[in-house]
Amino acid sequence: MRLYISVLLLTVLIGCKPNSTIQFDIKGHSIPIDQELKPALSVQDIYNPYKIGLDSIMNEVLCYSPYFLEKKKPESRLNNWMADVCYKHSSINSEVDFCLLNYGGIRSTLPKGSITTNDIFQLMPFENELVIIEIPRSSMSKVFDYLKISGGHPISNLEVVIKDEHISHSLAQKKTIKIATSDYLANGGDKMFFFADSIAMVKTGLKIRDVLLIECRDIDTLISTIDNRFTYE
Repeated sequence: MRLYISVLLLTVLIGCKPNSTIQFDIKGHSIPIDQELKPALSVQDIYNPYKIGLDSIMNEVLCYSPYFLEKKKPESRLNNWMADVCYKHSSINSEVDFCLLNYGGIRSTLPKGSITTNDIFQLMPFENELVIIEIPRSSMSKVFDYLKISGGHPISNLEVVIKDEHISHSLAQKKTIKIATSDYLANGGDKMFFFADSIAMVKTGLKIRDVLLIECRDIDTLISTIDNRFTYE
């Protein structure tokens, strides 16, 4: 019996002994991605049909622009055009007082010459939906204070003049104000927390990018102006 216990104890102790450490010698090298790297033809054969189809869509010419468009504060042709298009399409079936977008949401420029589908996707790569937010008139002071310190955001159907601490505007006297904007901003994006005062929201079911695409397909030449809708004096 004692011999059996001794053998059992020895077996347990041997089983509990930690395994010896095994060392591996791992080596590697960088593979530069340049013209000397040959393409994998088998992989190209798989994605080429899809690439050809996608390129035919993304390279479609939608309209023509007589000028180069870029974003700029407090106002630019690009800022104004995007806001005007969103105001136009949001007010087709709903009452809208003005449109407010955000400067940071403009992610590219539009070239002089042909405007393609790819240009619009680069300009607006997000899936943001166009919505209409109704806020009480009393909350507009927060909106104007935000615009004053922001340096400028795309607006449409609204004129804002900021002189020192005084803000003048063209907004009609109404109990509630309806603002076309993106769902991202309506949820407080870009610190537009004043939308938390909303008393109603209407979803248009339209993505802002799709609205821009529709507009470009409907026109021959893109027209936008600088009309001093947002000025600092």
